[in-house]
Amino acid sequence: MAEAHDAERHGPSLRAYFYVFGALAVFTAVSFLANIGVRHHVINNFTSFTIILAVAVCKALLVAVFFMHLLLDWKRVYILIIPALVLGPMLVIVLLPDIVMAWHYATATMVP
Repeated sequence: MAEAHDAERHGPSLRAYFYVFGALAVFTAVSFLANIGVRHHVINNFTSFTIILAVAVCKALLVAVFFMHLLLDWKRVYILIIPALVLGPMLVIVLLPDIVMAWHYATATMVP
């Protein structure tokens, strides 16, 4: 019984990991090419920023889905992500008055 369970393969194959590695290498090269394009005035800063940001998002998704096994364990991770998505904005809302009042207090007490 245990041998049959060990024979089952869970998760992506080794080939999938190599494909992801290749994609990450290509995305890294694209980021460097965008940076070189800005240095040689081929593209502007905003275009380079957009390319590098899109590449960073793609790389983060690849790493999260394959190496962190989110593709297979989404039901377990879902329980952790939903509270973080709720508590994050709540933390911003709770701390926003302190940030605003600290700025207001600092400018009011400045010595002219």
